[in-house]
Amino acid sequence: MKPVRPKSQPDRPWQMPRIADADIFALQAVASGEANAAQQQRAYDYVVRTLCETDRMTFWPGADDGRRATDFAEGKRWVGLQLRRIEKMRPERRDAP
Repeated sequence: MKPVRPKSQPDRPWQMPRIADADIFALQAVASGEANAAQQQRAYDYVVRTLCETDRMTFWPGADDGRRATDFAEGKRWVGLQLRRIEKMRPERRDAP
């Protein structure tokens, strides 16, 4: 029997997750360069947490299909982790390992 996933998550990592109207407006405002501080934060959180799934385990079961899904999910997660790393970076130490 297939494990049941929360309704908010897609069946595969490449499917678009649920998105609220406020998230759409926030992302559009960022894209057009007109976002206020709250919209910027909301858009950033949506990208890092929801699209990149940084707070979620990225293993997908299922032989070759599962391996491809896991690799895809890990690629998304890697982008989110790099954004989080940049968020905490001090510019004077950017070249440090």
